[in-house]
Amino acid sequence: MSDLQLDFSGKRFVVVGASSGIGRQIARELAASGADVLAIARNKERLEALEQESEHIQAASLDVLTASTEDWAELLSSDVQAHGKFHGAVYTAGISRATPLRHFDEAFARRIMETSFWGAIRALQVMTKKRISQEGAAFLLFSSVAGHTGEKGLFAYAAAKAAVMAGVKSLAHDLAKDRKRINSISPGYVRTGMTIQSEADMGTPANVVRGHLFGIGKPQDVAGMVLFLLSDRASWITGEDFIVDGGYMRGAWN
Repeated sequence: MSDLQLDFSGKRFVVVGASSGIGRQIARELAASGADVLAIARNKERLEALEQESEHIQAASLDVLTASTEDWAELLSSDVQAHGKFHGAVYTAGISRATPLRHFDEAFARRIMETSFWGAIRALQVMTKKRISQEGAAFLLFSSVAGHTGEKGLFAYAAAKAAVMAGVKSLAHDLAKDRKRINSISPGYVRTGMTIQSEADMGTPANVVRGHLFGIGKPQDVAGMVLFLLSDRASWITGEDFIVDGGYMRGAWN
């Protein structure tokens, strides 16, 4: 049991990228804290398994890479009509692959940017509308420490995550008139399905692992900051990026 308890009873949130990793953990913890969660991802089988874990979780399948604003509007409008407006959303969707300058798959490099950045923007265009979300709603986009440091061979991923951080700073102005807030979170190296696949493709990045003063992270190490930033205790925070990295930004320079 955590020593910090947040009560989200009566509140509703969207979690995008909820079928695995950090997104799945966030959906679980929001539901455990009393929130009703619309869990969105592409993998229907994993979403259905998540939905079975809690009566507070409802699943919907959508591919952020191809979903248009019209697709988002259809899905979210239908849900709001049935259950009421949302109090916020978390966008965790992202993909990664090595993109060394001398040899990389340009099509996949563009998918990285589309998934992490443009997919989030299309979702936000709908999520932030007055008919979809409450005044004072909180939105979180996932960046990465790679957007700060620029890891070797990952220029496309680092650029996409840096774009998220820069976009959030500007978007905070657009949302302020409705007291809606937006922030980003930059995790360090977290053990998820994506990082395990990355290790299979590229090997374990020993220097990155060594740089984490508190070791490699787990999804629950990041979810706590997410819940805080969604809560009313963070109502005076917007346009910022929060690093949750087990000390990597410090250890990387040892």
